[in-house]
Amino acid sequence: MKPLLVCTDFDGTLTEEDSSAPLAPGFFQWLHSAREKGGVSWAVATGRSWEGLREALLHHHAPVFPEWIVTVEREIHRVRDREAVPVEEWNRACTEVHEALFGRHSAILERIEKEVGSHEDVTVIPDAGAIGLVVDSPAGIAHAEKKVREILKDRPEIHTVRNGPYFRFAHADYHKGSCLGHVQKLLDLGPASTFIAGDNLNDLSMLTRRYGRYLACPSNSHEDVLTQVKKEGGYLARTPGGTGIAEALNHFFC
Repeated sequence: MKPLLVCTDFDGTLTEEDSSAPLAPGFFQWLHSAREKGGVSWAVATGRSWEGLREALLHHHAPVFPEWIVTVEREIHRVRDREAVPVEEWNRACTEVHEALFGRHSAILERIEKEVGSHEDVTVIPDAGAIGLVVDSPAGIAHAEKKVREILKDRPEIHTVRNGPYFRFAHADYHKGSCLGHVQKLLDLGPASTFIAGDNLNDLSMLTRRYGRYLACPSNSHEDVLTQVKKEGGYLARTPGGTGIAEALNHFFC
């Protein structure tokens, strides 16, 4: 048995600490072997922009590009000839929803910028149509998490997307999980045919049985990711990064 859709995060999930090391050779060996036996699509769901992901794939000499990408955790693209082709209907709706969201809650974003950004370890940056936060210390992260939770407690339509020191704000209906669900719809596939792997907090939305029967995370994953993947009956790899994802794929499908 093998999946027809393999969805991975990129940074920390396929990459490892040594940026000069080859990118996830075991993962690409598995992908090549699986494709010789049948059709397997690879999707990357990332917080990066397309330009940032493309640059990273080229930098790491990725032997192939994914067929599908989710960028900034909420936009979907099909990849052809190493170029991204937007899924227009989804991305248009996503843009409209977020423009309306950030317009309605401009005062809230200003409050976050003022009250959270006042901490010496917090930097406020422009990000994906709104603002984002970059936090340089555990104390700054604790401050940002607490204040953002307080400010947004009565506004469930806004959720915080966090990846390490980065905080992003988005509509609660748009995240890696909902994007993956739409890709499945376009491919006419379901969770039973999907493998999903991630390592950080922004991957939690897709690391559920709602989207994939086969779930995994590398050993370098955030504690919350390890906990959720274990709870969902997924595979906790003993090795980090792409080595761990290859380990998980071989566990499930070899």
